[in-house]
Amino acid sequence: MTMLEAGVTILVIAFGAVGFLWVLPAWRGYRGKRIVRCPGTEPAWEAAVEVDAARVAVSAWGGPPDVRLKDCSRWPEKADCAQECLSQVAG
Repeated sequence: MTMLEAGVTILVIAFGAVGFLWVLPAWRGYRGKRIVRCPGTEPAWEAAVEVDAARVAVSAWGGPPDVRLKDCSRWPEKADCAQECLSQVAG
């Protein structure tokens, strides 16, 4: 292995480690199910939601996380909702 190859390998490993340390907390903060109140429903309905933690982790690398629902207990009948309940989901 040449010095150039070794240097590139070290840079790739360092870049990967920094990226992993950046992405892992975002993924851990958003994984799992949560209970939220569905906005715009009277009476206020509660729903069990699951955030797409993998999407959050991947998007956290480039800036603010892209938080979207992966699953909701009110789906499929309310699958066209605007996902306004995401404001209740803290990472």
